This record gives sequence, structure tokens and C-alpha cells, in this order.
Amino acid sequence: MEILLLVTIVIIAIAMINFRDYLNHPQKRPQINNEEKDSELSEYQNPYKNQEQISSLSREEKIAKSEYGLIVALLSKLAQSDGKVCELELELMENTIQDIADALCLQSAMNQKDEILEILHKIFDFTNESVESLTRSYATLTKGQYKSRLKLVEYLLALAYADGELGSEEREIILDVAAYLEIDNEDFNTLYDTFEEFYAQKQVDSTLQEAYATLGVSEEDSMEHIKKTYKNLVRQFHPDILYHKGLEQSIMEDSTKKLQSINQAYQIIKKHKKVESTAE
Repeated sequence: MEILLLVTIVIIAIAMINFRDYLNHPQKRPQINNEEKDSELSEYQNPYKNQEQISSLSREEKIAKSEYGLIVALLSKLAQSDGKVCELELELMENTIQDIADALCLQSAMNQKDEILEILHKIFDFTNESVESLTRSYATLTKGQYKSRLKLVEYLLALAYADGELGSEEREIILDVAAYLEIDNEDFNTLYDTFEEFYAQKQVDSTLQEAYATLGVSEEDSMEHIKKTYKNLVRQFHPDILYHKGLEQSIMEDSTKKLQSINQAYQIIKKHKKVESTAE
């Protein structure tokens, strides 16, 4: 037992001597291979790099780079392509922007809709990115979300046909978007043919009385009231492309026919009211 205790004391004493020597003679310490370390650091990929870049963006930049912001920018490209925007198309786009603002407010859990609307309208009015760039960015953010991509293409077709016909510039943009989003040819052709066949049919003009009935207004109502009613109906039946609402539903089946009858009725009443006002 005494021998074991003596051995332990000797080992501790040697360790203390070596530790003092290590502290007093730093030149004897093993050197780190800095070149190897630098090489490892240069090859290291920070997994949070993209998150850091995103967090450094302003709110406007974050929204512009989001799926919703890219949708608004693509709507702008489509609207500007033929140089004319009908009243129904304007209403549909504005309703979509309102829906997107609501969705962004829910995501941020903050009541800042006015600020978000201002940003979205700025994106719509001033976007200068190409259709290819915008769509490729959207494709990156919607990997594995084929139904959402298909819904966007269907919605663009609905907007383009809002005035009753598909312009050549609008057609080219929609074809490009479908290609960049890798929409299956059969799926695209089904959508395209459905819209084309619907609008190729001669629309039967409603009578004035039918037009008033369609909007749920009367001839005695002011044009201001009729316009407000028209906007509310468009809002009620406008196509929906946001993910939390009915991706399984077809825009063509659920919205287009009803919207066209509403728009046609409104145009008939507007024409009648204008003539009536001129006659007075």
C-alpha cells in the first residue's frame, strides 16, 4: 500500500514538472498547420448563408422574392404585354393582390395590410425583370408543387381571356411560363383548348332586363351603386390561386362562365345608362 502511494506521488510530481515546462516554454508546444486549417475553412459551406442573406433583405425585397411577389410581377408582365387592360381584368388583378396581401398579413401575424398593399402595387407597377427570370425564380420556390404551378398557368389564361380574346403577346408569355414551370404538354393543351373553345362560342347577348337580374340591381339604381355591385360580384367569383383555397377546383369550371355573364351584364347596363344619360 505504501509502495502504491509512493508511485502515485511520483507520477503527480512528474506531471506537474512537465506542465510547468509547457507553460514556461511556449516554443516547445506543437504547432497547428495553419495552411491545412485555412484550406478547410475555405472549403466550408455555411448552411445558413442563404438564410442570412434573406434576413438582411428589406421587407419589400423579401416580398418581391417570395412566391406571392413573383405572382404579382408575372400578372404585371401579362397585363402590360398587349398594352390594354379591360375593366374585368383590372378587377381580377386587384382582387388577387388583395388576397395576397391578406395571406402575407396572416404569415407575418401583423396587421400591416396597407403597407403590404403598397409594396405589392409597387411590384406590379415597376417590375423590370424578364418573364424568364421571374418564372424560373417561381419554379425554384415551388419544387414539388405541380398543382400550384398548373393553377398559375390556368389563372393567367383566365386573365388573358377576360376581354374575350387571347392576344398574341399574352399567348407567348403564357407559353413561356408553362415551359419554364415544366407543365406537361397534355395538361397545358387541355387548359388551352378549354378556354379557346369556350370563347370561340358565340355568346348570346342578354336583354337589358336579364342584365339587371344577373347583377341583382334595378334600372332605378344609380350607376355608382351598380358599379359597386359589379365589383362585389367579381370579388365573390374571381378565380383563386392561393394555396389555402381550393387548388383542386378548376378556374374554368367555377369562375369563368359566371364572371363572363356578370361582365357582359355590366357592359350592357353601362351602355344603356350612357345612352340614357346622353338622351337626357
